[in-house]
Amino acid sequence: MAKKEKAFVGEFKKLFEDFIKHKRSLGYKYETERDNFLRFSKYTLNHRIENKCLSKELVLGWTTKRKNESVKNWEHRASNVRQFALYLQSQGYEAYIPIKSHRVSRVEYIPYIFTHDEINRFFQIVDCIQPHPKSNKHHSFPLLFRLLYCCGLRISEACHLKIFDVDFSNGVLFIRGSKFNKDRLIPMSTSLTDMFIRYHNLFNQNNLPEDCYFRNKQRLPLTNDHVYKTYRKLLWKAKISHGGKGKGPRLHDFRHTFCVHTLAKQVKKEVDLYIALPILSTYLGHNSVGATQRYLRLTSEAYPELIEQVSRTCAFVIPTVEKDETN
Repeated sequence: MAKKEKAFVGEFKKLFEDFIKHKRSLGYKYETERDNFLRFSKYTLNHRIENKCLSKELVLGWTTKRKNESVKNWEHRASNVRQFALYLQSQGYEAYIPIKSHRVSRVEYIPYIFTHDEINRFFQIVDCIQPHPKSNKHHSFPLLFRLLYCCGLRISEACHLKIFDVDFSNGVLFIRGSKFNKDRLIPMSTSLTDMFIRYHNLFNQNNLPEDCYFRNKQRLPLTNDHVYKTYRKLLWKAKISHGGKGKGPRLHDFRHTFCVHTLAKQVKKEVDLYIALPILSTYLGHNSVGATQRYLRLTSEAYPELIEQVSRTCAFVIPTVEKDETN
């Protein structure tokens, strides 16, 4: 059963709902954005609003950067209101449109590509997690982290995986409504499928099919933050240095590493990358093959000995990348 969404309040409540419906009709999930607008709707209760006018005072009051707020959250909050203001104007209402901020410059994050030795060390540590009476992490994390590396899943996709999304007979995962609101099928290896079956027999047989696959002993789904905290501890034990917040290696770097290791393997096998790239792009759930091409450069950087072969095999495929779209 779908979770019932909280109702908006204030003068714009109907317009908020219409705006969300409009965005979702265009293919956007608009879940986090809807939560932001719920808070904004409560904020409007403290202001006098006439004729459903989105005033400059109201907009600037809401979009001012808050103390200790990250730049990313601030920009998203301001962007959401800008989109709503543009929608109001298109519907004939008076609305102040905040100016786009270009003051913040971001340094592009360089993905951390694990070496095969680091991957082996990491999983040796993961497989040695000690049992705890209040936790099943010694079973869940060996499977969860293999899912990130062996299948290139995003951490949100792994945490949101439902029991009925796992086809045990065919060894296939069904990833629902992920980034770009896309569904896709993920074939797994026999060994990973066997791990899923063992885990299911231990923890999920008495749960509902729509329950999250990874749950703690309190029957609550694992969260991204909880997984990340455990991940940092495991990295330290595996003697893999971490550069600090925002510098990695991040959980998402398992996905980057999966792509680079996969392409390196294809190059060694002399597979035509014009064929391999579209398949990998579909497997990853990318919006276009162009988003996947960046991994060719990362592969040549991680495996210098393959540069000549990569260039010879796909000289016209390797792009000049200005923006990171490989998520």
